[in-house]
Amino acid sequence: MKTPYDAALRVRQRELDEVSSAIRAEAGALGAVEQQRARVAAALVREADLAAADITLVSPGWQQRMRGERQALSAREAQMQARLNALRDVAVDAYGVLRGIENAADDYRAEALRSAAAAEQSATDDISAAAFLRTLRAR
Repeated sequence: MKTPYDAALRVRQRELDEVSSAIRAEAGALGAVEQQRARVAAALVREADLAAADITLVSPGWQQRMRGERQALSAREAQMQARLNALRDVAVDAYGVLRGIENAADDYRAEALRSAAAAEQSATDDISAAAFLRTLRAR
């Protein structure tokens, strides 16, 4: 049964789908940054172990660059996490509005069914009363 809420439901569902897609994309990008940061940290540990084993392999320039890259990745990860949290908040709000509209549509349908049932019962009562009056008049 169509309701006056159907158009709003479709719009909100589309918005929720778009937010869900954005969350998936942001989560994937965040995972890639986390992996990249882990690779940089592992490279720093490997380089430190090599430098500790052989004094001639000291590379402070490379280590400084890698530390800077690790810090940049950590900052980027924090920004992405903040965006992801904001998207999740938007999704929660969108879902709440969607559920509210769905409940309103369900209430509309239930009220329409109740009205139809009441009209049907009223018609049945009228027919029954008319038949009863006919039998009374026939006596």
